[in-house]
Amino acid sequence: MWRSLWPTIDRFSLHHFRYIVNQLREIRVVDKRNREVVLDLLQSIVEIVTYGDRHDPAIFECFMEFQVLAEFVRILKIGGNSGIEAALLQYLSIMIQNVENEHAIYYCFSNGYINSVISHHYEFDGGDLIPYYVSFLRTVSGKIGRDTICLLVKVHQDTAISLPLYDEALKFANHGEKMIQIAVRALTLNIYSVADEMVYQFLTTPTASAYFSSLILNLKNKCLHVDAIINGVKESFHEKKRELLSETDRILDDFYYLKDILCIPEQRLNKLVTENIVNMLILPMLLTLLNNRLSNDTGLSAITCLYVLCRLLQVFDGTNLVNVIGSAVLFSFMPPNVTDAAESVVSARLEQVNGLAVCYQEGEEMVDLQHEGAENFMMNYVLKHSLEFTELSSCFDSSPLENSENEWGGIFSCIFSRNHSLMLGSLMLLFTVADSKDLHYQLAAKIGFSQVKTASEMIGSTVAGHIQKIVNQLLKVLASEPPLSVPILLHAAWFLRKLLVFLDQKLEDNDCHLFKTSYEGSCGRLYEEFDRCWFDYIPDVLKSEWANCKTALEESSQSKDPFFLLELASIQNPPSGSMAFLLLSSFLLLFIFLLFYLCCLLLKSIVLPPASFLFNISGNTGPAFDWQRMVDCVKLLGSIGEKISFGSFIGKLRFRGSGIPCKIAFSGAGTRDIYVIPIAREISGKLLLVERHPLHSRKGVVIAIAPLAGLDPKIDEEHPTWLLVHLRDFEPRLRSDETKTLDSHTSLPEQGRWILGFLSAKDCKAAFSVILEETRKQRSFVENLVAPVLEEKLFK
Repeated sequence: MWRSLWPTIDRFSLHHFRYIVNQLREIRVVDKRNREVVLDLLQSIVEIVTYGDRHDPAIFECFMEFQVLAEFVRILKIGGNSGIEAALLQYLSIMIQNVENEHAIYYCFSNGYINSVISHHYEFDGGDLIPYYVSFLRTVSGKIGRDTICLLVKVHQDTAISLPLYDEALKFANHGEKMIQIAVRALTLNIYSVADEMVYQFLTTPTASAYFSSLILNLKNKCLHVDAIINGVKESFHEKKRELLSETDRILDDFYYLKDILCIPEQRLNKLVTENIVNMLILPMLLTLLNNRLSNDTGLSAITCLYVLCRLLQVFDGTNLVNVIGSAVLFSFMPPNVTDAAESVVSARLEQVNGLAVCYQEGEEMVDLQHEGAENFMMNYVLKHSLEFTELSSCFDSSPLENSENEWGGIFSCIFSRNHSLMLGSLMLLFTVADSKDLHYQLAAKIGFSQVKTASEMIGSTVAGHIQKIVNQLLKVLASEPPLSVPILLHAAWFLRKLLVFLDQKLEDNDCHLFKTSYEGSCGRLYEEFDRCWFDYIPDVLKSEWANCKTALEESSQSKDPFFLLELASIQNPPSGSMAFLLLSSFLLLFIFLLFYLCCLLLKSIVLPPASFLFNISGNTGPAFDWQRMVDCVKLLGSIGEKISFGSFIGKLRFRGSGIPCKIAFSGAGTRDIYVIPIAREISGKLLLVERHPLHSRKGVVIAIAPLAGLDPKIDEEHPTWLLVHLRDFEPRLRSDETKTLDSHTSLPEQGRWILGFLSAKDCKAAFSVILEETRKQRSFVENLVAPVLEEKLFK
């Protein structure tokens, strides 16, 4: 009753706010004894200010009158070792984030209070203070605008000498925590987007601009780390792949960050970043490639250079970087015999690429970059000199195609290299340049791109005369004996399909012979798979991979991930003789490509046909392939396992008529008397181990099931009554980090084996024979199902 007479306190009232502020102002020291009290006061102030910003302007007027931010700074300075910094920064972040009134934001940034909080000496060693501090900096950067950023700049004689928000944030640019790196980069982008003239003058000073050089140097170090992973000998391939994916993701993050910077419409910033990218990253990598060296002075390999350049072209759309790379690639088409005899090839290449960099710099100095049309003038200036220099390429165009590959420098020396990873990487770079929509028309015309749907569909002029030779090189890879690793074959097939589009499916006689050899070799490898443990899955893989292969082969170079170059460079072991499901899938993918091209020849079309085309092939080319029948049969795969499973009953007809009695010993279960029953039904096949039902002597209970495919039964030489059968999974089990094309050098481990003991050697041989017979029936059905696709008549 008495409580109802006591006046209630409105905790969001102006009166209560004054009371809280006065309480805070009375604090003279902060230690562990009053730490919680101080934090409660700070929290209450932030809550009331946030409320007042939306509902009561008088509260913020009081906030300014009492200079509450100054009290925050004072509490921060007297906090000592109380550990109050993290909470104070968090409360300030919440308040700044939620204040929406422009006058309130302007006040918060004025008088140097925020700079005092930013520049305060914090003890970052240990603890979790860094995330709170960086979060505070990012929150402040999110609220600045062109009218308020000047309030955070320290000026001396009308010149910006410091921007504490930017300077302090950059100290954590290379922090090991990913979220902190993201916050710092978001902060820098916020500053770049709203910077005024004075701030940009500060950002382009040698001290501040060193951040961009440091960014590129860190990027190069990541590339070197990629090389170290590739060349490592201790790690397994899957460990290498995980590390490569992690490191390339970091490189890609840096690229997208640099792209975001270049998207900011500020010429001085773009010039600064572009110069660092070109001079510190692109040109050293191009020198490695154009000088035909496997690595440059920094130890960066050509494969990594090709990967980085391809990725860079895919990410940096709408910039001049593609034209810089395109110009260098254009230079590389000139053979050494067009240069002066006194000059070495290496000197010529160095002069070419360095000359491009100087020319690029001269173009920028000749024109005011802020003037309308300046960018086009600069690019035309660079291209003019590069194209004048490449007029000598007429000697190249008229040179005979029979020149030895050793006579060519630049990217052609990589294309015709015996290193298949280098060959595919250089082709990837060439096609990525070709597909870039930002390639300058003069460069495209000089290289010889015709006006077609996509640039890479018509590589002409300088390159066109050598397309046939490149096709021949790729066909030699596909037809090589012994066959190369499946990943190399698959990617070579992708490039071949691209070039066949240009040739309008026309091959020379020698190339046709190589193609037929490759096709027959692929068919032969598939025939070999009928003797292996996954032959029953050939129709299933053919069905499931058809659409995937069609999509992959039609993929553009702009969307194709060049990561495969690093994977190929990581593969050190030759293909193993034991080929499991993954290798089967890879061989089928390669076979499907060859069949695709074959169908294109029959259709006289450059469009890859759908799967339905297969069963529309007329009798003139061989027996028709019933695609729908194969789909229905694939659905049947495992159907016996659905009807007959562990614990199922077997009727007396099958139990007594097909079963062969034997014994088997299971660990922990002792020896058991069973019957062996192999069953093959079209595409599906099972081996059943059946035990007599305890209540029904004419019925049996299934106690174990194994797939017929892969059993590989053998009679033990020392014990003629023992039959050994190997076991595999009913379905392939793939780890989440595995891909079919890259696991082709590994075989799935054996799941185990059974040793069946029979009463006599005669029974053992009978079981051996019946298992082989049922397996033969299953295999025969699968062969007949896919045989029309493998018919040699189809090629003719």
